[in-house]
This record gives sequence, structure tokens and C-alpha cells, in this order.
Amino acid sequence: MDIHESIYLLLMLLAYVIRRAGTFSLEEKMKMIDFISYVAKNSHIGDGSNCQTRECDHSTTSYITQGE
Repeated sequence: MDIHESIYLLLMLLAYVIRRAGTFSLEEKMKMIDFISYVAKNSHIGDGSNCQTRECDHSTTSYITQGE
């Protein structure tokens, strides 16, 4: 799934949540959190030739450096 498709899905979910504010059960909230995490993990960043996911690659150094 491309990043623009992921953003579209999350905005559709946000519109749905705003319309039904205050009426969700705990189970529905948990399903929404699962869906958001699924979208975040399966969103491809890049031009397609070098697809990367948002999953962490701990073999490389962090972009945030300590002490600067």
C-alpha cells in the first residue's frame, strides 16, 4: 500500500470517528488501534523500486544521535 493510500484510509477512519464520537465500545476502539498499526506497518515509502516499510531496521545506526 502506498503512502497516499494509507493517508486516505486514515482520514476516512478519522471522519467516521468524528461522526460517531462517544459511541464506541472498547472492542471497537481496539479494532481501530489494530487497523492503524496494520496500516502503519504496511505502508511503503519510496518510488516502488526501493520499497521500504516503516518497520525498524536495528542493524543500522539511529537517525537521532546522542549528545548533539
